[in-house]
Amino acid sequence: MEVFLNGQFRPASQAVVSVQDRGLLYGDGLFETLRAAAGQPLWLRQHLARLTRSAAALNLSLPENFPWAATIRELLQRNGLAKDIAAVKILITRGEMAVLGLPATDQPTLIISARAYTPPPPADYQQGWPVVCFPEPRQCFLGNHKSLNYLFSLAARQFALDHGGREALILAPDGTVVEGAASGLLWEEAGHYYVPQADSALPSVTLAVLEEILLGRGLAVHREPATPVRLRQAAGVWLANSLMGLVPVSSLDGEPLALSPATDRLNDLLWSEVG
Repeated sequence: MEVFLNGQFRPASQAVVSVQDRGLLYGDGLFETLRAAAGQPLWLRQHLARLTRSAAALNLSLPENFPWAATIRELLQRNGLAKDIAAVKILITRGEMAVLGLPATDQPTLIISARAYTPPPPADYQQGWPVVCFPEPRQCFLGNHKSLNYLFSLAARQFALDHGGREALILAPDGTVVEGAASGLLWEEAGHYYVPQADSALPSVTLAVLEEILLGRGLAVHREPATPVRLRQAAGVWLANSLMGLVPVSSLDGEPLALSPATDRLNDLLWSEVG
């Protein structure tokens, strides 16, 4: 397999970064994971917009006039993934700098990689995933950004796996639901769709795309505080990310949830947007 590293395609075994890279030392960087199909990255514009917003907030430089789409397409071709579904990761760090704080740099480390991706089986979209609430609350501005400081989300996911879940819900200190450890959250209530109103949530690309589609069909997506109690009473709850689309939640902390018949329709709308 090959990766793109700082302007060159290289075999993955030969793609190395310095042990002084701030991404390694401090988690000082950002990443985006997106789906590619038939050699094309999906929702690349939206992912780059989120990456650009976060980079500006953290004083991290992105390469100017970079051919993102062409580079990703070539990477997929080089790895024999041009006809398959693939997961593409864009990763950027501040590079090597011994200064504390968030110093500006004109030499960031840029890595783009790709791997084959198999979506969840059809049964998962019909039967849903069990989900648990992670007991450690989170209130940090870094939640708004897909940073390399990802250990909290990994710990939440491991907690879910250890307790019979497939995903964990992140809670704010007041007990409201922020998002999934690696997913956005959507729920249906009285015929309306909602996403959590939460200060430290990562803006979901998938849900933003779906919201635009639904709005074009006269259906607004509302933002309101979510609680575990409210989700248990919902007509349907979904986890969403750019790789898998929308997977329904079958239970929350062991209590069964309603499975909405809208899952297929929502995913059809989502994927039809990219053909």
